[in-house]
Amino acid sequence: MIARTDRSTDAHPNPEVPIRHMDFSGDRGNLPRYFYDNDPFASAFFMAFSAVIPHGERFFIDSVRNYRDRVRDPELQQRVAGFIGQEAMHGQEHDISNAIYEAMGFPMKRLDRLSRRGLKLARRWLPLRIQLAMTVALEHHTAIVSEYTFRHPEMQARFAPEALRFTLWHMMEETEHKAVAFDVFRSTGGSYLVRAGTMIPMTAILLGTLLAFQLRILAADGTLWQLRRHLRGVGHIYGPRGLWAGLIPAFLDYFKPGFHPSQHDTDTLLRDMQARLFGEHGELRTQLKKTILPRARLAAAA
Repeated sequence: MIARTDRSTDAHPNPEVPIRHMDFSGDRGNLPRYFYDNDPFASAFFMAFSAVIPHGERFFIDSVRNYRDRVRDPELQQRVAGFIGQEAMHGQEHDISNAIYEAMGFPMKRLDRLSRRGLKLARRWLPLRIQLAMTVALEHHTAIVSEYTFRHPEMQARFAPEALRFTLWHMMEETEHKAVAFDVFRSTGGSYLVRAGTMIPMTAILLGTLLAFQLRILAADGTLWQLRRHLRGVGHIYGPRGLWAGLIPAFLDYFKPGFHPSQHDTDTLLRDMQARLFGEHGELRTQLKKTILPRARLAAAA
């Protein structure tokens, strides 16, 4: 039996996906050890996220590139080019952040190797369609985490300023390209069953990896068994009013047969964040070195 193509419904026009070349060296020199709420548990969670990002982003790039020549829509081809450029910059910048965490005494090199090995196995053994579905699933996670952060200024306020600017830049670009891998999957014949079915194990793997990496970071920090000290951080991340609980409704939307990422209306949030970071008095204007707006590949328009 042939699985039906995933016929998702778009709700909003797609934003441009520019490639911004950034330089955060001025911020990183002052990064505090516990950069989220001065809390080791919550800070370790975000460091664990950072540990999986460099090789994760490169996996995303490769999984989309595998299908790039099958995309015939010039507008989507243009967004694919932007997606690849943005994800490459994210991986590069998180490599630098992870090196700084390593210098603080956290085991980022070891976690980086574990991440690389896991994704190497995925590349070797999993079909290309499943690899792309993995990317689509994980891009949904990054998109809804970004939207949640934009909608909760109290969460933003817990970041040290140096960490906040970097985090908002990454989340803003994740929001700009949140539908790209999804649209490549859909336009090249991806089915709903593969899309939805891949999300379940990927979520389990993501949560398990983040928790395992977080515990390793806390152990290296010497704070793993300071349980009373961790109560606040546990609440922020895993509590009933914490991050993961707040993501459940948006996460479940993914399993609707007609779901499309643009149905989560982040247009105003995105415009506000672009103005905040890169407007006339933007917080990241000095960190921005240049911006490239990709063009569609001529082969796609032919």
